[in-house]
Amino acid sequence: MKNLRASFILYPFLFGLYPVLGLIAHNASEMDFSAGLRSLLGSLVFTLIIYVITLLLVRKPEKAALLTALVLLLFYSYGHINLLSRSWELLGTSLGRHRVLAPVYLLLLMLAGWVILRTKRDLSVSTRFLNAFAVILLLMPTYQLVSREIGQLRARGQVDPESTGLSIPAGQTPPDVYYIVLDGYPRGDFINQQLDSSNLGFLEDLEDREFFVAHCSQSNYSDTRFSLASTLNMSYLDGGEDKPEVVHPGSILDEMIRSGEVQSNFSDLGYTLVTFESGYKWLRWELSDQHLHPEHAASSSLAIYGLNDFERLVLDTTAARLLLDIPAVLQSGRLAEIIDNPRAAHRERVLFSLEQLEEIPGTHSNPVFVYAHIIFPHPPFVMDADGAALNNAPADELSAYADQVTYLNRRLLAIVDSIIEKSETAPVIILQGDHGATIAYDQHGIDPALRLGILNAYYLPVSSGSGDRPIEQLYLQVSPINTFRLIFDTYFNGEYGLLPDLSILGRQSPYQVLDCDPPE
Repeated sequence: MKNLRASFILYPFLFGLYPVLGLIAHNASEMDFSAGLRSLLGSLVFTLIIYVITLLLVRKPEKAALLTALVLLLFYSYGHINLLSRSWELLGTSLGRHRVLAPVYLLLLMLAGWVILRTKRDLSVSTRFLNAFAVILLLMPTYQLVSREIGQLRARGQVDPESTGLSIPAGQTPPDVYYIVLDGYPRGDFINQQLDSSNLGFLEDLEDREFFVAHCSQSNYSDTRFSLASTLNMSYLDGGEDKPEVVHPGSILDEMIRSGEVQSNFSDLGYTLVTFESGYKWLRWELSDQHLHPEHAASSSLAIYGLNDFERLVLDTTAARLLLDIPAVLQSGRLAEIIDNPRAAHRERVLFSLEQLEEIPGTHSNPVFVYAHIIFPHPPFVMDADGAALNNAPADELSAYADQVTYLNRRLLAIVDSIIEKSETAPVIILQGDHGATIAYDQHGIDPALRLGILNAYYLPVSSGSGDRPIEQLYLQVSPINTFRLIFDTYFNGEYGLLPDLSILGRQSPYQVLDCDPPE
């Protein structure tokens, strides 16, 4: 019986699962669990290969298991330590550089491996202990995942928008409404002063097309999750306390985005809800009537064999970082395509969304509400100013950001022209950043509060029912929280009224008001 218990070796395989499952739990709000299944399976196969090889070499199962666990520990910790130690210096050299860290890891492997091979102790007790420890360790991310799912189920019961009595005025043809969120699109003065570029021509072109451009607009929050939860529910996230803070947990915020009051209102009004795939689970509306995504991506060979975003993240946190930081690996060839597939998939989603926005007018019998959250010009930097694909992120992120803004501006003008031209009834179009530029503010010596400045432009036709010109109610500082309040009040007999325009950084901060010098 003793030998049987000693030969029951489980912990190396559980140790192999833990880093991947832990990473899935940490990113559960951003991704579907299915995106991590290949990584879990791959880690199990990787562990099995290491164990079989070491068993063939040492001929002792307990020692082979310990050696396998040692290799897994070093392999899965390398990327984390590499990132953490980049700011540590000794004699002017970063301790996170591969030429420093890799030899240290190799030395640890040799020393610890030598101790394991030389030991004469009975390892059956340590095997049983490590089996139990590995089970407990694996329970931690499992508990996180289960708790999150339970939290989301509870959140669905807590986020239940009430009927507001909105209606389409008699004799009015309801307009199609396009809410186009351009993730990380900064305000014009930020582009001019910090990105050494100019957005003025684009803004003037919008104004020539009868858009109202809120040149001094700020997002109400500096984080996407907070900003969208607030905008799509037309309320601040302070729980009614009138304090500059966010009181809701992440599960509630996610549910406020996926099934908020704006969505509920348009659904009750008989609108067809059209959404686009952004690549993020928590931005995906569950009740949309039509969810658009690049169809051919699902059948392409890279979608099958290429890495997804999570798999690339796993590699970045392991000793595979050594290979990924070799320029030749990511420059050409099939391997480069497989590794770089997340960038290609992101670029494809962006281009698909931009293309499809031009084709929506006239394709539905009911009026449509289009919610297109495009993760652009937000990094990663995947296109230059002409739209050409970038294989690697440029070193100068400010210039790269400006280039993506320049390309996006050109596409946006074509999109709004197409929507206006093809629409039988004059549409409502909102072009809006959820927050400003996503850059390393401290590294560039830029005030992080400037992240609050956003693009905010409105195309609001005259209401055929009331004859009101909603554009006359807009002002330079109008913020996203009032976007749909104005739309529902103008076109659908709403009584929301406008709220004060307030902005905070993160979950809690003093109210922020940015200097603004609008163009004349």
